[in-house]
Amino acid sequence: MNYREVYGSMHARNPTWFSGYSIKASIGEIADLVFEFQPDRLLDYGSGKGYQYLEQRLHRHWGGLLPHCYDPGVRQLRKKPEGTFGGIICTDVMEHIEEADVEETLGRIFGYAAPRAFAFFGISCRPSLNKRLPDGRRVHVTVRPPEWWGRQMDPFRRDGLTIRVVYDEG
Repeated sequence: MNYREVYGSMHARNPTWFSGYSIKASIGEIADLVFEFQPDRLLDYGSGKGYQYLEQRLHRHWGGLLPHCYDPGVRQLRKKPEGTFGGIICTDVMEHIEEADVEETLGRIFGYAAPRAFAFFGISCRPSLNKRLPDGRRVHVTVRPPEWWGRQMDPFRRDGLTIRVVYDEG
């Protein structure tokens, strides 16, 4: 799937979709990681439109460090980040990645992790309710149990990197 093209058109057609608010359910866990790791830079990989920071100012929960927002589906946020980050946030993203692309996508995400860093994931393990891709499939194209996701992340585990995952099993 060409994520940039598919999600770019969905973002443009649906101004309220993929706003970035799904992070709200995990704000406490993310704040704890930010306070523990004290990163100089944060990355929100798959940030959606970024309204969680622009409108709701959710970054204030962890002292105000504004993440670099990256989302290939949002024209203003599709430039790939440069360098490494002491914290990576990735909520409501991985279930939107086709299973064949999961390993490569995780490799890209973990490639942004500094030597000492955290990576926080929020992953839904249930079908999406009302959002569909242009081809008719539900937007949650990879619906797998937590154990499966854990195995996908195992090759990327290393000293200095803390991986935390919160699953929505509905």
